Amino acid sequence: MKIREYKEEDRKKVKKLVKEVLTEIFNSASNLKDLDNIKKEYKKFFVVEEKGEIIGTLGIKNEGDARISRMYIKKEKRGGGLGKKLVKKAIKLCKGKYKRIFLTTYPQMNSEGFYKKMGFKEYKRDERIWMELIL
Repeated sequence: MKIREYKEEDRKKVKKLVKEVLTEIFNSASNLKDLDNIKKEYKKFFVVEEKGEIIGTLGIKNEGDARISRMYIKKEKRGGGLGKKLVKKAIKLCKGKYKRIFLTTYPQMNSEGFYKKMGFKEYKRDERIWMELIL
């Protein structure tokens, strides 16, 4: 298993994973336009590759503050510390460059507890859960 930066040839595999996870959680996958031009849309985008398959993703956007986006782990690979490694990598990369990192998640994703363990705190709730980590 290897965490590395996204390459253009990863696009189809990244889209496949994102669609798979969104369909699993929400029974549909829409609004994937940001994945058509990852290099333009994201400051950094990481993939986790195992035996030629993309099993995890995490993107960082510059929205004044750093925003974690498109953090997905293949269902069978969850709970093994992969998400923790990706978020730690994002935090390390953003320290000294940004004052905070924020993200949104949804109640259906059951990820709020994970992010709280990583040091994030909820600061707003609507249909999404908005969380931040002050750096």
